[in-house]
Amino acid sequence: IILSIHPQESTRKNKDGSHLAETANPMSATDEEMDDQIKSATADDMEDLIESAEEASDKKKLLDIISTCSHHRHQESPEDWDVPSEASLDSFYRVIKGSRSDGGDSILELPMNTRSKLMHSLQAWREEEAIVEVALGCIAAVGSQAEENFDETVDGIDVELIVNIMQTYEDESAIQEQACLAIKGLAEASEGLKARLLEVEGMGEELKAAKDRITNERNKKYVGQAAAALGLEL
Repeated sequence: IILSIHPQESTRKNKDGSHLAETANPMSATDEEMDDQIKSATADDMEDLIESAEEASDKKKLLDIISTCSHHRHQESPEDWDVPSEASLDSFYRVIKGSRSDGGDSILELPMNTRSKLMHSLQAWREEEAIVEVALGCIAAVGSQAEENFDETVDGIDVELIVNIMQTYEDESAIQEQACLAIKGLAEASEGLKARLLEVEGMGEELKAAKDRITNERNKKYVGQAAAALGLEL
């Protein structure tokens, strides 16, 4: 379950004590097709745009909003964009889960760049615990669902980021759970992603550690699911 709480200012660091690195501008060339209303919107405008997109179950529009919020993370006054960023991810999560539960459009392809934009959001807001949790939840929720032209965007997905997040938030049980489910989904979505996940240094050790970090006994099974998707024996 993804909880929406206002993210607090974070001083998270890597395990070596260094501060988490700033990331590059995540806006992609495909955003040229983005709705002008979204591109020109202020942070305060986003609430109505998110609400209308969720009501219409418009995954592409929600992803464009998510991408715009990630872009503004690297501009002036990024603190204005944390709330719409989390809200748009929450809405996307509900739309994905809703389409799966009612048997709606879950069999249809996800919009192009779905996973790429979700991963960019995770990267851009990696110092904000609440946004990290819901971004991972979204990646987990799409699972292995087909994505439009995925072969054109899959190379841009930084799978190592998820392990880095697990290490940074090693005391946050919910993030460990969602990270395991995200790994499972990515591994099942593409043989190429599976191979790259297996190449991440310390992947097996991190999954083993996650089993101890997850406090809900019932949810420790997510570790085994991630390992099984990777073909690992822990």
